[in-house]
Amino acid sequence: MLCFHCEQPARGVCRFCGRALCKEHMTNRMPYIITIYVGEQNVPKAIVVGDALWCNVCKPQPEPIEMPEIY
Repeated sequence: MLCFHCEQPARGVCRFCGRALCKEHMTNRMPYIITIYVGEQNVPKAIVVGDALWCNVCKPQPEPIEMPEIY
């Protein structure tokens, strides 16, 4: 697999969209939420990977997007 940006051999993939990334382009990182649950006193909590690979091209959305067409 080749890097999306420069076509060098890939060493990882964007956690959000799956684009391949070479070592040079693996510098962009972003938090990735694995799961959300309700903790003590009904406080929402999240389990997060703090430095997931990000391609710097895709645009992960900060809020859920409604998709009634798949219901």
